[in-house]
Amino acid sequence: MPEVWTDPSSYTTEQWLAVCILGFVLLAILVMIHRLLTILNMSRKPTYRPNFRRLRKVHSPRPGEKQGGENATDRQSTDTGRGVDE
Repeated sequence: MPEVWTDPSSYTTEQWLAVCILGFVLLAILVMIHRLLTILNMSRKPTYRPNFRRLRKVHSPRPGEKQGGENATDRQSTDTGRGVDE
């Protein structure tokens, strides 16, 4: 029996086919395990969450703009003539 495993030249066509299929299945299993481990490692990392609210509080008013923002009367006075309300 050990002679069959050590001498690949004695393999029949069916044995070569079985070996190729077995090799493909083992390779596919290894790739799937690698991908699962990659996904698990990604899920353990905390996601980056930028703090955008802090930037809005620090915002300084533009020249000519009131501190509290603009209201409906301010929008009418700053019409650019394009016909589109911004």
